[in-house]
Amino acid sequence: MDSLFKEAGQHAGLGRTIEQIGGQRFWKQLILLLHQWLPFDNALAIHYPAEGAPRPLEEYDADPRGGPAPMPLYLGGLYLLDPFYQACREGLPSGLYRLEEVAPDHFRQSEYYLSYFHDYVLEDEVQFVVRLPEAGSLSLSLGMRRRFCAEECGMLGLLSSWVLALMGQHWQQCNRAALPARQDEVASQVRDALSQFGAGVLSERELEVARLILRGYSSKAMAERLAISPETVKVHRRHLYAKLDISSQPELFSLFIQALGHDPENP
Repeated sequence: MDSLFKEAGQHAGLGRTIEQIGGQRFWKQLILLLHQWLPFDNALAIHYPAEGAPRPLEEYDADPRGGPAPMPLYLGGLYLLDPFYQACREGLPSGLYRLEEVAPDHFRQSEYYLSYFHDYVLEDEVQFVVRLPEAGSLSLSLGMRRRFCAEECGMLGLLSSWVLALMGQHWQQCNRAALPARQDEVASQVRDALSQFGAGVLSERELEVARLILRGYSSKAMAERLAISPETVKVHRRHLYAKLDISSQPELFSLFIQALGHDPENP
């Protein structure tokens, strides 16, 4: 009997979600509907435009806690280290993806994961991604304080066909105006900060290696991506550390945060 009532509630929630397509409550309703199937810990609906900073559409936290708000840090430039953002920028097709499918091989050892992701996105993440022709990608992220198990991923996979369809329909029915000028200014400031990060100190190749280190690539993965040997990657790493007068990835991450205009001691 309990399963019957649960299924009835899910069908009712699906109906309410469909009614909200094109409306202001669509994302919240979709998140609440999915939460009936799987009690995840947080969710974020976001638009990754073809150019500029991501645009958050709806946030959900099952257990809100105190501390600094994560979104300003993310939009202030940390999104550049987000594996899903990078994958979408590189043309990730529509579908449901686990973190391991898109993240660099040493992502969980990166300072971005240890200092930001693990605190705010939590232990694991899956994303429903809809590729938008000439408009970037639309994403619904689900975060969990533990790893998603195989059964949960299988269930989300079964739901993904209609979840992705609803997301796409909602986008088509919404009148997407240009991003606010302030967001354009923020994106411009982020680009300026990145262009100055290590400018006049690091070579172009050393800058590439530094960015890949920050994103969580191992020396082997960096070598494959840059078409150079792992030994050459290690040489570039030693040189860029010496030029920046640092000796570790946490120090490199701290410099990156400073370049974006944040105080690493008081984010």
